[in-house]
Amino acid sequence: MQSTLNKVNTAGMRKGQVPAPNPHPVVRGRVRQATLTDLDLLVRHRRGMWNEIAKIPKADLDAADRIYRRWGKAQWGKAQMKSNRFAGFIVDVDREPVASGCVWLMHVQPRPNWKGTTAAYLLSMFTEPAHRGRGHGARIVREAIRFAEARGIPVMLLHASTFGEPIYTRLGFERTTEMRLFLEPGKRRGRRARASRKTARRAR
Repeated sequence: MQSTLNKVNTAGMRKGQVPAPNPHPVVRGRVRQATLTDLDLLVRHRRGMWNEIAKIPKADLDAADRIYRRWGKAQWGKAQMKSNRFAGFIVDVDREPVASGCVWLMHVQPRPNWKGTTAAYLLSMFTEPAHRGRGHGARIVREAIRFAEARGIPVMLLHASTFGEPIYTRLGFERTTEMRLFLEPGKRRGRRARASRKTARRAR
């Protein structure tokens, strides 16, 4: 897929005018599969992802970092990577990691038109701000797709951010409808809101 930065916008240009060179040349870099030695990078990039898409207090991010790092170092995390049920992919440019993403092969119930009971879940996608718009995220997604296809996985799922959704759409992903309910009483905002509306109606 050609990066949008490779496309020259000629709208409004005078006849014979030469378009200015792309100020952000696309550098392909190298995509590699992550190992446990990349754990700190994956934790940092996952935190960067959360910072970009949600307003989460620093204390909560710190707690999540500790859990993610502990999971990666634990026997379960090692087993998931060794068995190829979890894989991370990193883009290196000039030997420096600039983007990463992960795929998790998770168990699902049998469904009509789905083969098997495993789905690939794409997560923790992040590109360093200075390297965005160069196609690194798309390359990671393609690598994750190849990883899943090689293992006979029939479908890939993800939760898209506003920034990432156009990239996923261009790669063939379709929008679906999903809902959630926090089971911790203190986080059931939707339930409290419905209860408040009912209370308000009764008071009229």
